Amino acid sequence: MLTPADVVLTLFIVTVLPLRAWFGMRALKAAPAETLPVLRRRLWRRAILSQWLLVGLVLAVWLAARRDPLALGLGLRPSGGLAGVLVGLATIVSIVYRQRDSVDHDESVRARIRERLGPVERLMPRSRAEFPLFAALAVTAGICEELLFRGYLLWVADHVLPFAAAAAAQALVFGACHAYQGPRGVVLTTFAGAFLTAVVLVSGSLWPAMLVHALMDLNAGYMALRVFPADPPSPGVAAAGPGAA
Repeated sequence: MLTPADVVLTLFIVTVLPLRAWFGMRALKAAPAETLPVLRRRLWRRAILSQWLLVGLVLAVWLAARRDPLALGLGLRPSGGLAGVLVGLATIVSIVYRQRDSVDHDESVRARIRERLGPVERLMPRSRAEFPLFAALAVTAGICEELLFRGYLLWVADHVLPFAAAAAAQALVFGACHAYQGPRGVVLTTFAGAFLTAVVLVSGSLWPAMLVHALMDLNAGYMALRVFPADPPSPGVAAAGPGAA
């Protein structure tokens, strides 16, 4: 049974999250190049904080209503489906890992990656010093977004829609949250949401989908480091060049 708190949280997820992402990317696109590193890291920190706070609210409402955490998808039981998902994930990771070397030697591969990541180029890490914070963002997205969308939002939608429609609805909202990536990005992330829903249904748990989601984002950040140029130095750094001391 849904409570008023569920309605409020659902409205927040389907409206505020897409708008926050949209305005954040809009600020990045409008920012001068020399301010990008500071702004980018600020947006990462805000996203990490806001997603964990929202997950905390969802869990508080869930537990206050005395609901079983297993109904949210937080259980993990051995099953054939879970084993199949893990074997498939290990295979994909192995293939991706072997293909990484081609990024440094094949310009056509680099061009395809730049095209694919183009809509989020300014959001991607540009230095190894930035990568730990980006990794925290990727892990946060993997855990929090799966709990919010494939867990909570799917559960809410299932109360008012047939299950197939509920699954499609949460995938569409997930795609809408990535509207800052443009129409193609919305389509791709909607399909990603549908794929991750299938992972949850086959495995019977959110945890494998969380792992897949986090690894996808981590790989995107790693590839961005390999194909995009480093940020230009800020005016202050440039002024402090050789001889400035």
